[in-house]
Amino acid sequence: MKQIPQQAIYELLAHLRGTVGLYIHVLDTDEVFEINPDRVFPSASVIKIPMLALLLKDVAEGRVDWEARRPIAPENRVGGTGILFELDPDYAPSVATLARLMIVLSDNSATNEIMDILTIDRVNQFCREMGLPHTTLMRKMLDFAAIQAGRNNYMCAGEAGRLLVQLAKGEFISPEISQRMVDILEHQQCRNKLPALIPAVPSYAPEEDKQHLKPDTVLVANKTGDLFGIQHDVGIFTLPDRRRYVISMFTGDLADDAEGIQAVAQVSKLVYEALK
Repeated sequence: MKQIPQQAIYELLAHLRGTVGLYIHVLDTDEVFEINPDRVFPSASVIKIPMLALLLKDVAEGRVDWEARRPIAPENRVGGTGILFELDPDYAPSVATLARLMIVLSDNSATNEIMDILTIDRVNQFCREMGLPHTTLMRKMLDFAAIQAGRNNYMCAGEAGRLLVQLAKGEFISPEISQRMVDILEHQQCRNKLPALIPAVPSYAPEEDKQHLKPDTVLVANKTGDLFGIQHDVGIFTLPDRRRYVISMFTGDLADDAEGIQAVAQVSKLVYEALK
């Protein structure tokens, strides 16, 4: 039976100058491997996953119009990752476009606008209802004043991983809504961690290639997060025989960000080589 290479992962991470939270779940065998799954880290952009989940729930329940156009409030236009900050201030994207930009380009302006739609309190309430007690939203993207005041956003590898398992099993709200989330994550363009060292299907590949995977390839639906000294990536992996597994890896207190990025990529490679 193909299994998670636990000892090889331990040996690899022993050399990392930083802290790690790791959750790996193989769906067809239900094998789970964890290292500090409940250790809480600043979430960086991984917090955008539960935000997308709540947004799609609201759309399904008729609280939010997926196609409604929404101008970006001036206070929500921030730099960092994304493209909206660079575009015409009068551009009013649809909620659907905001959602895709929040994930695919990790657009911080789109995220802030979606935060206004959902409200911080409702995101936190949703996380508690979903059984994510450590997942907490306290500030908008690039709100450095909030950070200095001690307000940050937090998650742990176990909670992020278990949310992805729900999506991979089609158990979030409905199979259709779960797959809609997975489809958006599959278009992620930040590919320098979990997908970097494995034969991942490009995010821009035709849908036909994603539906009918070629031998020795893997489809990755992921979301990264990074700040200084923090490098996260969480993803759903689909093999050509449609077996799926989830990796959620958080790293913090890094002496070198490049080491963290490489560690995430190497863990992903070890798991892929063992399970393919």
